Amino acid sequence: AGGVAGASMDYRAALCECLVSLRNRGEARDGGDGADVGGSAEEEGNNLELLSLTYAISHLAEIFLLPSSSLSASKFGGGSRGGADDAAPSRLDGPAGSLTADAVRYLRHHHTGGSTMDSPAVRAMLESDQPEYYRFPSSGDDDIVHGGGGPYDRPYWNLLLRLVIRGELHDAWTLLSRCSACRRAEEEATRASAETEGERGADLGSEVEGFAALRALLLSAPIPGGRGDAYCDDAGIDDRLEEESLEREDEEWTSGRQRVRGHDDDNMEEEDGEDPGDADELMIDGVPPHAYLLWEALPRRACGLRALRYRRDLRSCGRARDADHVERDAPTMPEAYRPRAALNAFRNWQETVRVTAFPAGVVGGGGVGSDAGGVMSALFRRFPPLAQILSVLLGGVAPPAVANDMPSWSDRLLMELLYSRPDIAPDDIATRARLAMSDDDGGESHALRGIVLSVMGGGAGQVVETMFSLCGGASGAALPATMTSLLCDLLVDAGRISPRIDESKVDIQTELLLLAAESVLSSFSVQGQHALGTRTAVRLLLPNAPPRRRVPRPAGADMGADDEDDMLYEPRVSAAIAEAISRRVPSTDAEARDLMELCEDAVRLGSVPIADACESLAYSRAICHKSAGELKRETSWLLRGIDAQMLWLPPDRGRELGYASRRRFDSLCERSANALISALAIGAVVDLSGKGLSGEQEDAMKSALRAAENVLEGVMGDEVMAQALKGHVEANLLECAFDTALAQVKGDTTGAAAGVVRCLEERHLSSAEGYGGAVSTLADPRAYSELLDIAFAILAREDEESKGRPVEFATCAFTLHGMHILMARLTQVLSWEVIVCSPLDSPSLTTGRPSAARKEYFGAMRLAFCRGLMRILSNRQSAAVKAGEKKERTEVSLEDEIELMLSPCV
Repeated sequence: AGGVAGASMDYRAALCECLVSLRNRGEARDGGDGADVGGSAEEEGNNLELLSLTYAISHLAEIFLLPSSSLSASKFGGGSRGGADDAAPSRLDGPAGSLTADAVRYLRHHHTGGSTMDSPAVRAMLESDQPEYYRFPSSGDDDIVHGGGGPYDRPYWNLLLRLVIRGELHDAWTLLSRCSACRRAEEEATRASAETEGERGADLGSEVEGFAALRALLLSAPIPGGRGDAYCDDAGIDDRLEEESLEREDEEWTSGRQRVRGHDDDNMEEEDGEDPGDADELMIDGVPPHAYLLWEALPRRACGLRALRYRRDLRSCGRARDADHVERDAPTMPEAYRPRAALNAFRNWQETVRVTAFPAGVVGGGGVGSDAGGVMSALFRRFPPLAQILSVLLGGVAPPAVANDMPSWSDRLLMELLYSRPDIAPDDIATRARLAMSDDDGGESHALRGIVLSVMGGGAGQVVETMFSLCGGASGAALPATMTSLLCDLLVDAGRISPRIDESKVDIQTELLLLAAESVLSSFSVQGQHALGTRTAVRLLLPNAPPRRRVPRPAGADMGADDEDDMLYEPRVSAAIAEAISRRVPSTDAEARDLMELCEDAVRLGSVPIADACESLAYSRAICHKSAGELKRETSWLLRGIDAQMLWLPPDRGRELGYASRRRFDSLCERSANALISALAIGAVVDLSGKGLSGEQEDAMKSALRAAENVLEGVMGDEVMAQALKGHVEANLLECAFDTALAQVKGDTTGAAAGVVRCLEERHLSSAEGYGGAVSTLADPRAYSELLDIAFAILAREDEESKGRPVEFATCAFTLHGMHILMARLTQVLSWEVIVCSPLDSPSLTTGRPSAARKEYFGAMRLAFCRGLMRILSNRQSAAVKAGEKKERTEVSLEDEIELMLSPCV
């Protein structure tokens, strides 16, 4: 339940940011500052209206339909309305008064038009010498304070009445404190405290006492939803968003003061904020200033957050020492909502209002009798509207002057919830709202009022229908469609609605989700933000992509016949993600990497379509780097694509072969290796002829070596894939070719010889790599001749160097096993070249008969191989040490090696 309510608050917080941004754009356009805000004014006005309606409906649904984090099934009997039997308990079944504070905040935030104290017309009135007698220069300004005038001929009193009706008593006192009589009374009180001698007039003393009592009544009111000061949150999201940051800030400040205590403590104080005064001042016995929090679901937590904000405000104005004395914990506040405690505090306050302001009772019209006592009688005689306005605080029937000029149904309902029925049962709020609407013919449309009443009564289906049809959920706009889908998910998770319609196979959650994703893609595409649209749509869809069980199966339980029906898996969501990714060709590596990281968890859970899409992303980046000639990055991205298919997917779904990245990587490694082998072979032939390499041949050699190096660096840069590719034929061929070239550059003939042998020797290929356990060589048979050319050059050079030396001191870079491999491959090449023919020979790989020069060349090669074998047999121990060979085959005896060499070729 807490997760559903928290998610709803997070959604509304994001929607609120969008609203603020849209309003700022409108103000920038209307201000004529030359800013290019884009879009027509009419279109932006419509968008703002739709988003405001969406924001209001989601807030209303959160209050009346979604479970509170403080509710539990055992607390109120576990009943639910309009949902499944196992749904979370409905807040409409909660105790009396448990929804009043939230309902008041909703009405203030969405139906009262917001605060008017900051409007230019009101500021001009308050800056005048006598605001209570001020008149607006324009008659249109009267709409600001009372929606079209008011019962009084002065806007000051109409505004005061509006603030009192809506429970914004903090602003009401701010307005009263700017009255000329109040300012003079404050001056007199200040002078009287400084001068102990002298007597003041009785009327003046009564006004001083009257304003002091009025301040105490207004700023101590324990009404649901708070008094509208800086510590109240009508939107209902600040507490969730600020709680963690407030606690962290307070702890950092406290620990910092402890470190500097006794040294230079004053340096830590800030002095750039407004002084909040004494927010914890007790003005009425038995009614603490924070008593209004008793109407909250978690009073103690709410009181702690209020204390944290108060401590922060004290520090910001340079009163850090006073902040240390503000207690964060309020042990007198109950942990959870208690109707009796909240109602007792409210009744004590209302009785104080009656005794203080109307000791003789309220007479007709909401005024007081001429002989009425009380500390406020002087104020009432001087300002007759004040008595009528304050009589609203007593609840009951409003004075005729007020009741006959009530601006809207929301004001009627607010006045009733605040002062007459704060302990109203949650399911009675809709009834009272319907009664208030019946007396109001203007303002909002009847359709909207019907929606509000339906949601207040627990009609969850009305929310989705309204969001879809009225709030733009079906319009193709990204934000309304997304909010419709998310709110539907919350209502389904809370058990308020069923995901399927009339036993059909249509899943409303999936339909709305896919519609929202399409709306996101199209909306961002129109704005030219393709990359952001794809990422947003993928993030929206991903939580619903992996399969999950409707009811978790106990560990060790056998799979039954109904296990497939027990899985909640919607393949269309995975397909939608795959389609969104596949249609997007990322323009940067960062974009592709971000999308793949978003999808990795879903792929690891077994989503093959998303794995295919991720592989296509990687392949597109590899092709982009190929066109730029960046082999290292191309290789890296090809490996990312292989990683998604081979390692991310579960073992039973992973694929070794058959996709673009793998085919391209195999081809790249093989082509790079063959190009390097060809360049080395050309160098070997030129070396045998005694000529140097031409400039073109040197460039080809460097290019092939550089390409092989880049590919290998790309492979080795991915440690995970480097381990996975141990049995990869093409990658191993490239590594052997590169090691051979590197050894030749360093003059290490033994290393070069070992590389040639590894390319030519037969081995049992890995079944795990998709080779089926075949026996083959790393090098393609077409490259045998070139590898033999390299070996021929090495042996010819050794033969030349060993001339004049005793045979027993001659060395050979090849081992006996290596010579066996060379002899076997030479036999095959001679057979293919049709130089040696027998009935068992393989088909020729060449066309026609070899030339005499070709025959002579292979004859010289065979002679060089024989001379090398002779040197090995003469000094086999020296050759083994030179090669540094540590393989198990070096332990084979000389007789066995000779037998292997003379045996038929495989």
